[in-house]
Amino acid sequence: RLQAAKGTDEFNLKEIYLAATPANSQQVYANAKQILQEIQKGAQPFEYYARQFSEASTRAVGGDLGWIRAATLPGQLAEAATTMQVGQVAGPIEVSGGYSILYLTDKRQVLTADPRDAKLSLKQLTLRFPPNTNQAQASARAQAFAKATQELRGCGTVEKVAAGIGADVVDNDTVRIRDLPPQLQEVMLKLQVGESSPPFGSAEQGVRALVLCGRDEAAGGSVPNSEQIQGQLEQQRVNLRAQQKLRDLRRDAVVEYR
Repeated sequence: RLQAAKGTDEFNLKEIYLAATPANSQQVYANAKQILQEIQKGAQPFEYYARQFSEASTRAVGGDLGWIRAATLPGQLAEAATTMQVGQVAGPIEVSGGYSILYLTDKRQVLTADPRDAKLSLKQLTLRFPPNTNQAQASARAQAFAKATQELRGCGTVEKVAAGIGADVVDNDTVRIRDLPPQLQEVMLKLQVGESSPPFGSAEQGVRALVLCGRDEAAGGSVPNSEQIQGQLEQQRVNLRAQQKLRDLRRDAVVEYR
């Protein structure tokens, strides 16, 4: 079965589900949009809102659906999942009995080497601004930092360049792309060895750039051993029980709004 499914996409999803009836559908949809707007502001993680508002059985685990294939999702959710980027939130999505908000935390392919599992050797340059730096000074230094880092061609001169612009350097030798923030993952996937990422950060936290010094590509996918299969089967049983409970709750739910 694993060999037959090789190359199939799997999605690590979190969900907020709000039950609705024909009588209150518009109000529930408006509530879902408001929750989505709060999530997009980033003040609290998705899990916080799932525990607060979701009416699914996964509420207790922050809406976590685990690793799941599109074929096992309701059609509307499957369509959304296959078009989402890692780190993206989508919704409100109309589903049977209500509305869902989805958050794609990760994505992979069955038995296929994932570029996001590559391990990187990085040098991080950080430019910090003294407390009394005004906006014009910060902007000028940030522009000089951006120019210097984008002109880098290799890691051999990083320390010299950093000293010239007053930046600090930290070595990170075994960073998985998957462990980086979603926006940085996309940047690092496209970089060639010796190139630098665009600067990121703020005047308060400092401006940073990552220089790619080496890359160990992810190993090809292989059939898991018996212990790994047992663990996967147990996880599938847990997910199946959760999905069955979720269907029961959605079928029987009567939500009272005051």
